Amino acid sequence: MVMATVHVVGALAATIALGLLVLVIGAWEQERVQKRRLQDASIALGVPLASLERDEDHEDLIPRLIQYSSQRYSGELLRNRVSDLCGLLRSIWGWLSTLLQVVIVVAVSWFMFSEGAQSAVAMWLVLAVALFFWLASVAFSFACLLLTGRYPGEAKLARKAIAAVIEQRAVSKGRPLAPAWDKQ
Repeated sequence: MVMATVHVVGALAATIALGLLVLVIGAWEQERVQKRRLQDASIALGVPLASLERDEDHEDLIPRLIQYSSQRYSGELLRNRVSDLCGLLRSIWGWLSTLLQVVIVVAVSWFMFSEGAQSAVAMWLVLAVALFFWLASVAFSFACLLLTGRYPGEAKLARKAIAAVIEQRAVSKGRPLAPAWDKQ
């Protein structure tokens, strides 16, 4: 019984630790992507990187940055469509991973209840599945980056960010967000 507890607690703790590590690595990756985007924009617009990194309001730079980003991350470009598809596939892959891990936990718990504590060692499958799915996701993301020059879903996220900036600017200037035909 003690070994069964060690297996269950150990496997679940290791899986949670892996999940936290994946979150930290994901945040680091997002920071790198943001720096790469800013560096690319700096080069394309011919402005110093420091001026894009500051939080100061650059009214003259924002329209140029929006125009540049709109063209670069346009949904019309094949590379962006492939990136968006890769983002969708990676999301589905993540959900499949989570579902499979839950199924394993439930199945092993059931076997431990019905057949005894010797089934507890199978709980380590949760960690193996989590590690496999994460490594496959990393490899897939790298392949998408090599193929498109974008991380999976990067173009879609950039378009959402552009739309949010445009909406925020309209609200801050007191412009209505509704189209003109809605006012009738």
